Amino acid sequence: MYIEAKDRAIQFKKELAELLKKYNAEIEVVNNGYGYHIDEVMEVYIPAFYDKDGNCVAESAEIKLGKYVDADL
Repeated sequence: MYIEAKDRAIQFKKELAELLKKYNAEIEVVNNGYGYHIDEVMEVYIPAFYDKDGNCVAESAEIKLGKYVDADL
């Protein structure tokens, strides 16, 4: 079955949105460059999770994806 680029992009964005929602995560582009040097990288922030008693059950995490994401993390 052949899938057009537009449809692949739509599916990817849908799955990415679901993943970010699942972890209550945020993704942003950060410029680490200085002056005229632009060095934009992707960063994901996953907030900590607390139970009903206020105990931390999952620590927060920051993931620096960089310009290239290696699937073999």
